[in-house]
Amino acid sequence: MALIPYPLLCGDTSTHIYGHPTFSGRPATSVLFLLHGYPANARNITPVVNRIFNVLVNKSRGLRGSSCNNLFIVTLESNSKLKPPTDNDSIGEAEHVYKAQGIPVPFSYSVKSLSTGVPLEQLASVVSSLIDLLPRVLHSNSSEVINTWLVAGLGLGAHAAWMVMDRDPRLHACIPILGSPDFLDIATSRSLSNFPLLSSYMTRETREYILKHDPISRPATSERPNPFLNKQILAIVGAQDTMIPLLPTRQFLDRINVGPLGTKRLVIQEGVGHQCTQEMIVQMAEFIWDVALA
Repeated sequence: MALIPYPLLCGDTSTHIYGHPTFSGRPATSVLFLLHGYPANARNITPVVNRIFNVLVNKSRGLRGSSCNNLFIVTLESNSKLKPPTDNDSIGEAEHVYKAQGIPVPFSYSVKSLSTGVPLEQLASVVSSLIDLLPRVLHSNSSEVINTWLVAGLGLGAHAAWMVMDRDPRLHACIPILGSPDFLDIATSRSLSNFPLLSSYMTRETREYILKHDPISRPATSERPNPFLNKQILAIVGAQDTMIPLLPTRQFLDRINVGPLGTKRLVIQEGVGHQCTQEMIVQMAEFIWDVALA
């Protein structure tokens, strides 16, 4: 069946909220934020949304009278008017790529702007704002509650998912697919591929900001508790992916402490490059079922 999303505007970001009648009316709700990569858009991942629901509906048929949580899937699309890249404009191209992903990294700001804590991680901020907003939107006239928040991302959206998980402690699970927690490593790898991010043209301030604030560079401290403690992490990659390096994800998963109630798992699909396969979507859906619906 075709799922018709409910549109919602959050700042300059359009969101599309998908639900399925099979799961409606349940006493508790889970919400999955599904973040796309670049140059994809929210429409490109509609088939992923449909496939997730198909898998979950089939699993719900085997409950034999037992209930499961409701689920909404939320996709995001920035409405910012971005300057398109021009020929021989390397910095403009790099800025366009980063902004199009929804993580605007400015290439011409002063050191003063860094010290003021300008919220450069736009997408992470939007997700946090939606966590504040959605309970009033989805359940304004009912007793249902949202008890589980999840984030997943594809490609560069997977890096955004890592960033959101690192920033907002209310998220319970993270599913990065074909991505990495190390943004500079992604940029460097892509500069050697057919789709460069031109990381070598970053300003020194930009590079230093990313080094300081990227998920891979933010250790837990007494002022900043471990953001992954008791959380559920599933990372999925292609063994032959030449665009996104596997090593940073493996090393990051080895390093983070998910505690006694958390889980972390890396799935490497053999014979697959930088593409989201049906098997990856099924693995994601089954993980969502286990940690948020069953």
